[in-house]
Amino acid sequence: MKLSDTIFSIVANANQSITPQDIRDRIKQDFPALHGTDAAKRSVEAGHYKDIDHALLAAIYTAVRNDDRYLIDRSTRPYRVSVESSEAVEEALETPDGEDPEQVTGLVYVLGTGVFTKDGKRIVKIGYTTQSVAIRIRQLYTTGAMFQFEELASYRVDNYDLLEQALHKLLAPFRLNNAREFFTEDALPFVSEIAQIHQRIQAAPGAWTQP
Repeated sequence: MKLSDTIFSIVANANQSITPQDIRDRIKQDFPALHGTDAAKRSVEAGHYKDIDHALLAAIYTAVRNDDRYLIDRSTRPYRVSVESSEAVEEALETPDGEDPEQVTGLVYVLGTGVFTKDGKRIVKIGYTTQSVAIRIRQLYTTGAMFQFEELASYRVDNYDLLEQALHKLLAPFRLNNAREFFTEDALPFVSEIAQIHQRIQAAPGAWTQP
């Protein structure tokens, strides 16, 4: 098995996110043929790495950074890696408890996740709640996702679901793969502008009048 396939197998079968150091230790224990390869020994002899362990760790970091299948949590040092799919995360986070679907006014929020793309861009979550953002964050932590949530912005608006839908559609160029509520930080400069337009429309004379 190639090193890249071995790394993926280890991360995919882990019960939680793990560090590159954890991956290295598993390879040393369970896949010794991939530790101390001739190529690694030559790199050490050439002075590129201080020892075989260092050479293997560098190869793991490179493999993880260059593979879109991994989610990297850079909120810790060393960072942690998982292969939890964006679809699985979305399903776990999308349906909060305690929401009131009949409530007209709600909060549309932008949360930092503590997770970054392989290019180092922060991943944010855009959603809504009829409760407080603090309560919503507490709910999100019960899903078992590896995020470290923080509130970046929130907007109390009428017809909050329409604003959320507008944000998701207009910011689609910044969406993370197919995850409906997750975007790169490149979307952030536009959120406030879209929210302000929504608020002006909702408050405009003639809005929601019946013919």
